[in-house]
Amino acid sequence: MEDAKLMNIRNGYTKSLDDHCQLITGIQDESPMQMFYKDKGVFLTGGTGFFGKIIIEKLLRVTEVAQIYLLIRTKKGKDAHARIEDLFNDPVFAKMKQINPKYRCQIAIISGDCSLPGLGISHREREIIKENVNIVLHSAATVRFDEKLKMAIAINVHGTKEIIKLAKEIVNLKALVHVSTAFAHCNMRYIQEKFYTGMMTGDNACKLTECLDEHTLNTLTPTIIQGYPNTYTYTKVLAENVVHQHAQKLPVTIFRPGIVITSYREPVTGWIDNMYGPCGVIVGIGSGVLRVFTGNMDNKAHIVPVDMCVNALLASAWDVARNTYETPPIYNYVPDTDNMVTWRNYMQTGFKYVNDIPMRKSIWYPCFTIVPHMWQYHILCFLYHTLPAMFMDLIMVLMGKKPRMLKIYRKIHKFSNVLKFFSSNEFRFDNDNVRNLVDKLDVRDKRLFAFDMRDLDWKNLFKVSLYGLRLYVVKDDPNNLPESIRRIKRMMVLHYCTLGIVYSLTLWALYGLVKLIFF
Repeated sequence: MEDAKLMNIRNGYTKSLDDHCQLITGIQDESPMQMFYKDKGVFLTGGTGFFGKIIIEKLLRVTEVAQIYLLIRTKKGKDAHARIEDLFNDPVFAKMKQINPKYRCQIAIISGDCSLPGLGISHREREIIKENVNIVLHSAATVRFDEKLKMAIAINVHGTKEIIKLAKEIVNLKALVHVSTAFAHCNMRYIQEKFYTGMMTGDNACKLTECLDEHTLNTLTPTIIQGYPNTYTYTKVLAENVVHQHAQKLPVTIFRPGIVITSYREPVTGWIDNMYGPCGVIVGIGSGVLRVFTGNMDNKAHIVPVDMCVNALLASAWDVARNTYETPPIYNYVPDTDNMVTWRNYMQTGFKYVNDIPMRKSIWYPCFTIVPHMWQYHILCFLYHTLPAMFMDLIMVLMGKKPRMLKIYRKIHKFSNVLKFFSSNEFRFDNDNVRNLVDKLDVRDKRLFAFDMRDLDWKNLFKVSLYGLRLYVVKDDPNNLPESIRRIKRMMVLHYCTLGIVYSLTLWALYGLVKLIFF
């Protein structure tokens, strides 16, 4: 029976991808979007990130792009050339390598950094970009919610100004896409596809970082970003202002994705390379570490799969190159009102599949409680997280090992507090521009670059997401699934036996207390 379940899971995991591949191989003629990207030079920032990897993979696998110029900075002692080797070792590129084995000829490395003046690009490489690039995709950003304001402005705001400055120098620019976030204006609860005026302009924010030292800026940060939950969303607002002020005469568009999670269908279903956001919650539940969460679970979950998100972004570049707009178009890429789910749907479905596709390295049986109030959350965190962590750390000390569970739970609670703002507040979005963009695609592009959220099967997405998290993040071997299922069943018995003992001892203690007081 376990083998049958394993086969069903694997079949469900690969079916949508196989169907999609058949659609692609059945298309002989180039589609309008393929023709647009053919022989074009694309300058991409953020190419080494989660979002950027899918952009690179899609362009190299589905289009005949002439060259992708990747802006890559030195990180952790590795220069741009060393990092590009690591980049293409990711399993997400396996299918692309089969289809396009000479892909490296289409990759040009540009050493630079969005936080530096002129993007840190040499004069020679800048000239190459000016002469050969046609499309600029700016997806680089610091996505750390607790990033220091000075650094967040340097990368997210000043970096955007430098990208626009470079784009103005490009001889044959067809499109510039600035990747923002659907939650840039999260100080409001109804967000339309339009520019908003903030309390400070992007230009003034850059001047502020030049005038104030980092310590003073850190002290003033809560006052400066008032109304926004973190420096990330605040600086994304400032970056949009920079686009509005400095890029009006360019073929530019702003792309605002929702909360991006695993891939849905391509290049492999369920792929992800991080545990940010909701995916981190599911891993926490599946590993038995995260046992309580707070928020309004009946609020809509504005989550989107990364592959459909990238398809929409590439379509937005194609559209702005074909049409002239008085005001740069903005695309809120979020779930469509005709096909939405709540956080409760996400959590409960994820919890269901956690038991069907258990993680081999879980420390306890997955058991999850959602509470709406903070006082409930703090009490349960102490009972379900802190007390067990103290007990496990005590055992580790007695065994001569370094205690670590309390440290892990401090990080988990910090992570939960970051997500609390987005799960506790209800947001509404306009997405008319995205709907209109879908209608502009012909039948071939609707297959090759599918991004209509009305067609999304949420249950299938949640299932392949968990399988992908298990495979690509937790690194669990799929062949170990039968063993993991047997293990989780043993842990379930242990869990409920432990609960029975705890409840029995609690009742016995209460009975003794009552007997002592009244008898």
